[in-house]
Amino acid sequence: MATMTPDANVPDHVPAENVWDHSFVDFLAELDDPYLAGGRLHDGPGVIWARDASFGMPSWIFTQHSLVMEGFANARKFSSLRGPLTEAVMNPDWMLLPVESDAPFHQHYRHVLRPFFTPESIAQRHGEIQTLTESLIDAFIERGQCEFISEFASIFPNALVVSIMGLPKEMLQQFLEWEELAIHGSSHAEQLGAGNAIHDYLRDFIEQQQRSGEPASEMMAAILAGQMEDRPLNQDEILGIVYLLFIAGLDTVFSSMGWIVRYLATDHGLQDRLRTNPQDIPAAIEEFTRAFGVSAPSRIVAEDIVFEGVPMKKGEHILLPTYLAGRDPRAFENPHVIDIDRKPRHVTFGIGSHLCIGIHLAKSEMRIMLETLLRRMHNIRLPEGDIIEYHTSNTIGLDRLPLEWDLP
Repeated sequence: MATMTPDANVPDHVPAENVWDHSFVDFLAELDDPYLAGGRLHDGPGVIWARDASFGMPSWIFTQHSLVMEGFANARKFSSLRGPLTEAVMNPDWMLLPVESDAPFHQHYRHVLRPFFTPESIAQRHGEIQTLTESLIDAFIERGQCEFISEFASIFPNALVVSIMGLPKEMLQQFLEWEELAIHGSSHAEQLGAGNAIHDYLRDFIEQQQRSGEPASEMMAAILAGQMEDRPLNQDEILGIVYLLFIAGLDTVFSSMGWIVRYLATDHGLQDRLRTNPQDIPAAIEEFTRAFGVSAPSRIVAEDIVFEGVPMKKGEHILLPTYLAGRDPRAFENPHVIDIDRKPRHVTFGIGSHLCIGIHLAKSEMRIMLETLLRRMHNIRLPEGDIIEYHTSNTIGLDRLPLEWDLP
């Protein structure tokens, strides 16, 4: 683990033993496996002040499962409003809703979307999700090989959201390019530029539907008719909801899919078990999402507090890395071992009022993906000597995952 050292640029209230003199992104990339790299932080304090959490900007980081859980659950201490790391790459005039909101407003925004993300609503989309899965696999199945990220994982959740929102399908490639830059751009300026391009497109998309009076989908109709207590949603609120739907979950879902399939390609025993016993796939998804959390949601210190013996000041930024929480040996025995009989209680989708609204959609996508891959492919494996590439900025995700398989 990197050393804790005092520094003149660290706020006076931060104890020297909690100062972490390292780039978080670089630290996660130091080993072949970012989960093992991040796990080294479990040997140190549960709360650290990273002087370079992202693009040289500082943040508190909670490194333990129980502390990440409290960061999600305790809205009085830890607010969901936008913090400095996000401010650097997002237009300050509007919020990502309902994520960047606290009670009581949060529940009103969430109420607009809730009917479209219930288990029953997602079940009605089973055929659509299955058809999309089959069509993407059709494009490469006979080759016996593919690059899984570019040919499946990055397309799948994006194409589904485009369909649900009623966005034009012919724009999918442009959407993918914008999203890649907005989430993984090489600088704050590049991320902000891509974010502004998305903003401008979605603003025009919303205004066009308002003028025509013909929403592009049931979901868009509900958003445009949404209420905040006794008034209609204003334009910034509508844009915040639509923007969040457009971008949230896309990077996390395809990143999760990459790690899951990469692991399965190395564990043929588990492949055979799930292929023979598809009823075990939901349990496998719970364990996979525990072990392969990919995001580090943020919170803001809501008031001056002392947390875990550490003074924290109002307005300071906090990262809650799910990939550290899910591999914490205090919470999970042998945390780096995949055991689908574990039945873990994890925080990968958050907890409490901010539990990911798309949790049932994400799990359905993963389940249908695994069922279909295992049915149509045998002996899924990593090509010998080929290169796997991953990134550690914003999310932990694979950039390149070559696969081979045999046909049944």
